[in-house]
Amino acid sequence: MSLNLLFLSKLLPRADIIGGPILIYHRIKNLSLMGHKITLIAPAYSKEDRKDKSLPNFCQRIILIDSVDERPHDEMEALYKRLNRPKFFLTGDGGFYQGIEDALNLTLKEKHFNAIIAEYSMMGQYLEANHSLIPTDTSTIISVHECYTKAFELRTQKGEDISDDTIKELFNYEFKMYNTVDKILTLTREDADILINYAPDLKDKISVVPHGVDTDFFTPPKESAWNRDSKNILYVGNFQHYPNVDAVKIFINHCWNKILQEVPDARFYAIGFNPPQELLDLRSNNVIVQDGGNNENIRGFYWNSDVFVAPIELGTGFRGKLLEAMACGLPVVATSRATFGINPANGKDMFVADDYDIFSNYVITLLKDFKLRKQIAINAIALARKFDHRHAALRLERVLKEGKE
Repeated sequence: MSLNLLFLSKLLPRADIIGGPILIYHRIKNLSLMGHKITLIAPAYSKEDRKDKSLPNFCQRIILIDSVDERPHDEMEALYKRLNRPKFFLTGDGGFYQGIEDALNLTLKEKHFNAIIAEYSMMGQYLEANHSLIPTDTSTIISVHECYTKAFELRTQKGEDISDDTIKELFNYEFKMYNTVDKILTLTREDADILINYAPDLKDKISVVPHGVDTDFFTPPKESAWNRDSKNILYVGNFQHYPNVDAVKIFINHCWNKILQEVPDARFYAIGFNPPQELLDLRSNNVIVQDGGNNENIRGFYWNSDVFVAPIELGTGFRGKLLEAMACGLPVVATSRATFGINPANGKDMFVADDYDIFSNYVITLLKDFKLRKQIAINAIALARKFDHRHAALRLERVLKEGKE
């Protein structure tokens, strides 16, 4: 049975984008190739968004809403009074935009959909606010890439000044959204457990549909890189998402000096979308911070690196960057939070440590031992192939075909 599906995304999920939106691109692509009909509503922030050619082959219709990254304070305050939602949903990454809500309402009048999928909880606000306008036989689904309440609580644990009232307001609205819709998708079992811990009644709504990796694109380099002597360490991320900024700072502050003492010719590359000034200020002869460009550029960094590090302490969700690195044959050293959803065998598929002395020692050992790098890489490639996007799309299709229960 072919399904009519409407996706709402807080960013245009182009094929060349770095970070979480690539997951949405592959969901749309693979569902389309399976015969389903896709309509997409998304903001357009840049000329690259408006000129994108990667999505039209997989969508019956794409509705782009011209949007801006920042909202003036007075406008935000007026929205806060009118909509009575946490300010994070109005000013945060992908916050409320009237044009998207108008496009949703008009599209619902023009066409019937089997399901509406809000990719990122931020987009769930449109389903909550317009629930009465959605036909009763249309499944409403929020794809939770990250629990915002948990993310804010983790930030306070690291010393950020966020008031209890702010977190309470965020919790009340976030879980009001989840209670309004028919189904919730999470990327990992750990994320499902986080939601259930806050709201046990959500348990029967939740399905785990994992992230994936394009194993046709992210492949090992043609020439073996395991026995070279370049000593390159890599981190990749969308730096508009603060947990990625925090991870780079953690590596510099807690690992870098120890690694340099043992491997003085090591170089650390922090590559990604829109690095902020606080990361650019960390640059030196052996610390390189720069914009990553498109996926082909990122793949080149994977191919030219010796170890991938993921010292992640903030946020929840699935780190697709780990799968990309693994699929390219790049050994990984990560914190346990970074491995959510992958369930690697420590010391076999990658090295996992939350103590940064141990973390640093793993990096040092891999840089010095090419035979170990090769063995970890071979195991990592095999594990990454189990997460091909096509497998995840089949799981998503099963959830969508279940319809409303």
